Amino acid sequence: MRTRPQGGLAVILSAAAVLVFLGVLVDAPARAQDAAILEEVRNDTDPTKPVFFSFRDEYYNLLNEPWQNVVILRGDRLVLRKVGLPGNSRGFLLRADLPFVTLDNGSETRSGLGDLYTQGIVVPSFSKAFTVAWGTGVVFPTATNSVGSGKWQVAPVVAPVVFFGRLKGFAFIKLQDYVSVAGDEDRADINYFLVTPTILYRVSRSWWIVVDSESRTDWERNDITSFKSGFQLGKMLTPRFGVWVKTEVPWGPDRTGDWTLKLTAFRTRF
Repeated sequence: MRTRPQGGLAVILSAAAVLVFLGVLVDAPARAQDAAILEEVRNDTDPTKPVFFSFRDEYYNLLNEPWQNVVILRGDRLVLRKVGLPGNSRGFLLRADLPFVTLDNGSETRSGLGDLYTQGIVVPSFSKAFTVAWGTGVVFPTATNSVGSGKWQVAPVVAPVVFFGRLKGFAFIKLQDYVSVAGDEDRADINYFLVTPTILYRVSRSWWIVVDSESRTDWERNDITSFKSGFQLGKMLTPRFGVWVKTEVPWGPDRTGDWTLKLTAFRTRF
């Protein structure tokens, strides 16, 4: 018998998701920053920088007829100040993504709250040019209307980061493995590995570009590997508020879609 949450349990899980998300939106006390640091582009592509709040819309044009649209509310919080981060920032970075998903499979369209994703990252300060971000993500099966995985998941992550001189940007490669540990027994188990090399370069004081690629190896489906590559253009409208647009193109024999478009507006914490 299927064991997905129903009724009161689904409401409790959804409420817990909202509370976790709101918890990371409680702003930390403001701190003085060096003028050079204030000029640095701070956006939610950088795994070492906290975002106070972001609103993202992602549209996925999947193979054949299906499509999916995901609206994601993201919040970060910086805690444990004794942990050093590059750029004179300090702390342990907590993140929460609360998605609302609309999925069309060609015959019907479903919408609902998606699975809540939370993440804790430590970024020790090795030098001004290099660090290694590490931690783990956790996926909560809070989705309604069958738009989620139905599985509790852990997702350990590590990302070596190299910073370019004169605040011109950075490059990193993110390694992350998602593994289901509990949940609906009638839903497929999850175990896939992501490798995501990324380069951000500041074109000017307020404009930047990002190029990246990602491989996804699904250990549960005969180690099938799919690929996608993306290009992002971003602009800081004020020292704390910015926007970006990104397009991604899946490729390879096992690609999962035709194209993706992502739009984000965000506010940094400092």
